[in-house]
Amino acid sequence: MTEKVSVFSANELSEKDKARIEKIFFEKHSCAVTFEYNVDASLLGGLLIIDGNDYYDSTVAGRLAKLKRGLT
Repeated sequence: MTEKVSVFSANELSEKDKARIEKIFFEKHSCAVTFEYNVDASLLGGLLIIDGNDYYDSTVAGRLAKLKRGLT
């Protein structure tokens, strides 16, 4: 079985950044992991990582949306 991890960032990630992300998720999974890297300028900064049903959002756009929801 192979797990897929999708990584979204506002800018292209360096090979060093990719290696750090891959190390974390290789340690998390006991099976093979494939990575898909995507650039989405609308994120403004930070990372959005989708790992199966887990969703990690540290993007500026995500934080702004959370702040906006908190104000309404």
